[in-house]
Amino acid sequence: MRMAIVAGALALALAACGGTGGSKATMVKACTDAGEDKAMCSCIADGLEKSLDAKTFNTVAKAMAQGEEKGGEVLDNLPADEQSKIMGAMMSTGMQCAFGGA
Repeated sequence: MRMAIVAGALALALAACGGTGGSKATMVKACTDAGEDKAMCSCIADGLEKSLDAKTFNTVAKAMAQGEEKGGEVLDNLPADEQSKIMGAMMSTGMQCAFGGA
């Protein structure tokens, strides 16, 4: 997996609420629109959905749809524990998807 996926996703966060169904589709679309393989994008979305609580998952998905620059600005304003939670989930999921699937 390219580090760009991890770095881009880590840079993204916006406030969100509700279920994760539409958010997963949003995440996969943003990922594939960025030029990534659909299977990798689906793996990442599935892994993050399992690793993060619904609110945080939705935050990441909606941020991905907004683009890296704006998401990066928002991430800088998140509490450190929230940033750490997202970063940890992205690293773990990224490694799983890159080296063996979810």
